[in-house]
Amino acid sequence: VLPDPDCAVDKSALVPYVYRLSGCPDVVRQQVFVSPYTARFLRPFIRRDYETQPPRLRLLEAILSKSAGSEQVLERSQRPRVPLDYCYVRPHHMPAVNSLCSHFFWPGVDLTECLQYPDFSVVVVYGKLVVGCAFMTPDVKLNEAYISFLVVHPEWRRAGIGKFMLYHLIQTCMGKDITLHVSATNQAMLLFQQFGFKAEEYILDFYHRFQPSWNTDSRHAFFMRLKTLTSTS
Repeated sequence: VLPDPDCAVDKSALVPYVYRLSGCPDVVRQQVFVSPYTARFLRPFIRRDYETQPPRLRLLEAILSKSAGSEQVLERSQRPRVPLDYCYVRPHHMPAVNSLCSHFFWPGVDLTECLQYPDFSVVVVYGKLVVGCAFMTPDVKLNEAYISFLVVHPEWRRAGIGKFMLYHLIQTCMGKDITLHVSATNQAMLLFQQFGFKAEEYILDFYHRFQPSWNTDSRHAFFMRLKTLTSTS
């Protein structure tokens, strides 16, 4: 394993062999690192979820159970479960993150700038597969942060992934208003409302310059705001 340029020591030998077999990212990428924006030490994982089974995983388990013999099923049940890892964005995530956002938003999305403020990001990884991500700009205005992207791959939805990502972003900006734009037909608006976001403005053709012809979401958008206790007092 090649050490990360930001790490002084390669600590791969300290990690149990079973974790390297389970499909987790390279161990040298699992070390604490320093945020360029806040100078805070950030843990390699925001959360490791061993319990949640999105529809995609349940389908795979059903297929494997049907096609496998009893011994194979027993052997598979004894393997360590691969977790859903919620991480801060790192350089090795960028190709998959850009590809995911370009596919579900508009072509050419490049979120490399978010590496400058990783504290305000979430990347969800299953093994080495990026299944969701969310990003926020912390100081778009005085005492205001802006959620720029939040997406979960359709095959991994309905499992609370988007809800936890949004919860995490809100927790990173306590004391600030948080704003966002969302397409008028995007079901994510219901999630935002659950967290207390309220629509302030309806903007015609907000996505006109970006949205490709194959995207069926409305090009009109709601501008939504979550007011904090500090900002409303």
